[in-house]
Amino acid sequence: MCGFVGMFNRDPSFNNEDQLARMSHVIRHRGPDESDYIVRDSFCAAFRRLSIIDLDHGSQPYTSPNGRFTAVFNGEIYNYRDLRAPLQKEGAAFFTNSEIEVIVALYRKYGPDFVKMLRGMFAIMIYDGEKKNCFVCRDPFGIKPLYYREEKDRVVFASEMKAFIFDEEMGGFDVDKKSLQNYFTFQYVPEPDTMTGRVKALEASHYMLLSGGKIEKIVQYEDYRFQTPTKESFEAKAEKLRKVLTESVEYHMISDVEVGTFLSSGIDSAVVTAISSRLNPGIKALTVGFDVSSYSELDDAAEIAKHLNVEHIQLKGTCEQFKNAFEHVVWSLDSPVADPSTVAIYMIAGEASRYVKTILSGEGADELFGGYKFYLDSKLSGRFENAPALFKAACRGISAVWPKGVKGKAFFHRAGTRLEDRYVGNAFLFEEKEKKPFLKTFDPHQSYTDVTRGIFEKTRGQHPMVRMQDCDLHTWLRGDILVKGDRLSMAHSLEVRVPFLDREVWKFASTLSVDEKLREGTTKYILRYAFKDYVNPETFMRPKLGYPVPVRVWLRGELYEWARDIIQNSQADEYIDKKAALKMLEDHRAGKADNYRKLWSILVFITWHRLYIADAEGTKKRLLRGEL
Repeated sequence: MCGFVGMFNRDPSFNNEDQLARMSHVIRHRGPDESDYIVRDSFCAAFRRLSIIDLDHGSQPYTSPNGRFTAVFNGEIYNYRDLRAPLQKEGAAFFTNSEIEVIVALYRKYGPDFVKMLRGMFAIMIYDGEKKNCFVCRDPFGIKPLYYREEKDRVVFASEMKAFIFDEEMGGFDVDKKSLQNYFTFQYVPEPDTMTGRVKALEASHYMLLSGGKIEKIVQYEDYRFQTPTKESFEAKAEKLRKVLTESVEYHMISDVEVGTFLSSGIDSAVVTAISSRLNPGIKALTVGFDVSSYSELDDAAEIAKHLNVEHIQLKGTCEQFKNAFEHVVWSLDSPVADPSTVAIYMIAGEASRYVKTILSGEGADELFGGYKFYLDSKLSGRFENAPALFKAACRGISAVWPKGVKGKAFFHRAGTRLEDRYVGNAFLFEEKEKKPFLKTFDPHQSYTDVTRGIFEKTRGQHPMVRMQDCDLHTWLRGDILVKGDRLSMAHSLEVRVPFLDREVWKFASTLSVDEKLREGTTKYILRYAFKDYVNPETFMRPKLGYPVPVRVWLRGELYEWARDIIQNSQADEYIDKKAALKMLEDHRAGKADNYRKLWSILVFITWHRLYIADAEGTKKRLLRGEL
C-alpha cells in the first residue's frame, strides 16, 4: 500500500520537481517508510511507500532493467506470484520479490489487456520511454483511488485529491455546483466527479492512455454486472462459496507484516475473522463502540471473538474524541462524505495502526450478497413495478397524505414510484425539492436521477433487487464505502484489504438468485448458511448495524453548540443559507424532526469548504508544519 503523484507533459522542461515534492508531502501518510521520485523525459513521478511485501526491495518508482519502462503502483496484486511463474518459464528475469516487476513484465508482453489478469486492488501508472506514452489504470471495484487534472499539454495525477492543494497551475479548489447538489442526495459526490470541477477520479475498471501530454482515450476494460443464476443446487453453491471465499482470504493475508481484522457485530466481518483465524491462529480483531445505549457493537463483537478464540482489542470512544477527530476526517476524505460512521472508522483505524500494518475488512459483502435491509422490501414492492399507471398514482396519493412516520407510508411510496425514480443507492439524504430552502445554488432543472439513469438502463427487465444491487455496486460502494475505508485507514498508514471484493468471489456472487440471497426473512442468506458452523448462533441471524454512531443523540445535547458554531462561523455563504441550516438544527434539538443525517451533510461540507477553499492558505501552512 502506497501513494504517488505524477505528471505527464508535452514539454519535458515543464516538469516542476518542487511542486512534485510538495504534492507528495501532502500524502506522506500513505507511505511513511520510504519516498523517492524520478524525472524522465516528459514524465515525472514521486512515490510514498508503506512496506508490506518484500520489505527490503520493491522500491518505487521502478524502472525496468532495459530502461524502457518506469512505473509506480499503489495497492496489492494477490496473484502476482502465479502470474510471474509462466513469465519466468519464458525466460523473464526477476530481481526482487515485488509486484511492480511483474506488473511491468505483463504490460510489456500483453499491453493494456494485462490489467484483466490482476487479482487485487490497484492504481498503476506506467511510462514507456520508447513510445513516449503513458498508461494509467484502476482496479475493477475502485478499491484504490486515482485522481487526475487535465490542462493544455499536461495531465497531473495523485493518489489523493488533497495533493492538488499544491498544484500551482490549478489555481486552487472550487465548488462544482452540480456535484454539490448531487452530494446532498447521495451523501458523497458520485464518480468520476469530485466536489471541485477541476479534478476528476479515474473510474473503477477503467484505464487511460496518454501521449503528447494529453489524454488519448479512457477505456472501460471490464463491466461487472449480475448474471443469470446458475442451476446448481443450493448446497453445492454454499460449498463453492466456502471454498472461493476461503481462498480469497488466504490470498489477502499474503504479507511480510502482521495482519489483523476489523470485527463488528455482523456476519461479514465475523466470517472474515473466522477464516483468517483458522489460517493464522492468534490474529488480532479490533472493534469500536460508543458509551450510548444501542450505539455500540462491543459486547456482540466480544461474544464473536470469544467464540472464535481470537485476541480482541476494543476501543470505547467518547463524544469528545469524536468531536476532536472530525476535522481531520473531513480533510482525509478528499471530497465530502456525509457518513457519520467515518469518524468511528477513523478512530478504530488509528487504534489498529498501533498493533498491525495491514487489516482485513468485511466491506463489499452487502453489495455482492444482498445485505441491506431494504433489499428485502424489493420482494414485495417489486411486484408492483409493472402495475397499471392508475394503481401507481393511487399509491403515490396515499403516501403523500399519510403523515411521516406512519407505518405503510414508505411502502406505498415504493409501490407507486418506478425504481429508477426513487432509488439512488444505499443513502438518500434530500429530495430535490428539499434542497431549495438551504442550498443557494439549487438548480430546479437538475435531478439525482441524471446520475443513475444510465446504470438502471443496463439492468432493465431484471429483478428489482438485482437492479438495486447493481446501482449500489456502481455508486454507493465506490463513493462511500471504499472511499472511507481507504482514506481513513491510510490517514494512519494502515492498509485495509477487502476479501469480498475479489474477482473470483464476484464471479461466484454474480450468478446467485434473489432467493439464494434473501430467504427466511433475512439478507445474505447463502453467506450465513455457508459459514453457520464458523460463527456462534446469534451472529448467524444478527442484522447489520454498520459502525453505529450516536450523532442523532449528540446533536440534541453534547454536539449542539459545536454544530451551531460551525454553521454560524461558516464561510460558505455562497452555497448554504445559515438561517435555514440553523432552523434544521433547532428542529432536530426540539424533537420536531430527525434531521441528524441532513445536518451532518451540511456540517461536513462547511468544514470541507473551509479546509480546501476559504482557508486553503492556512491549510497549506498546517500541512507544511505537519499538523494535518
